[in-house]
Amino acid sequence: MSGTTSLPPTSAAAAHTAAGQRIGDGLTGGLRVFLAAPFVQFIDPADGVVRPEWRQRLSALREALLDTGHAVFNAHHNEGWGEWGLPPQECVPSDFRAMQCADLVLAYPGTPPSTGVALELGWASALRKPVALLLDPGTTYSPMISALGQISPVLQLPFDGSWSAQCLDRAVRTALDWATGLGVQPGPWSAPELDPALAYHRHATDRPDLPEAEPAAAETVVQA
Repeated sequence: MSGTTSLPPTSAAAAHTAAGQRIGDGLTGGLRVFLAAPFVQFIDPADGVVRPEWRQRLSALREALLDTGHAVFNAHHNEGWGEWGLPPQECVPSDFRAMQCADLVLAYPGTPPSTGVALELGWASALRKPVALLLDPGTTYSPMISALGQISPVLQLPFDGSWSAQCLDRAVRTALDWATGLGVQPGPWSAPELDPALAYHRHATDRPDLPEAEPAAAETVVQA
């Protein structure tokens, strides 16, 4: 299935699940979600790590996905936000392996659009992965990104850029409900036991075979 779906911000609420229903109930077993975002352009050259405001924003987006019960791959988190970045000969195969096993891609290309994210979107389209794009209003995207829906299913989500909890919740809910409508289901590598090898993470409460993790300190979302 191919085609691009674009939802204006005001229509996002219409895609929400019914009150009291867990997000993504139609996605049995939990999906693997590949969370893509710029890396190099968010690095502070002074210390070589992701700048605090972007760490907080992307952490909040990652947590919003984890809270829905799905597994998440995010290179920023996996590499300590740059503190223990993997060399290219390790991080590129790791990212590609995670993309191969992904059921859904949620991508924020950034402004200006990241070349790294563009490469990951190329992988996603070649592998026919459904992609939800968080797009900054006013940013001009390459036709290779804006016309990605000609190759694989794409949802274009205008992103208000506030990075508020409400904004992130709306984006995650809409993306997952769209995936439900597409009939997306966990792929052949869906066993949770494979998550560590594939660098996917879940909340401990979603893994009955694992002890519950200590609650992490809350991170404040920095407004744009």
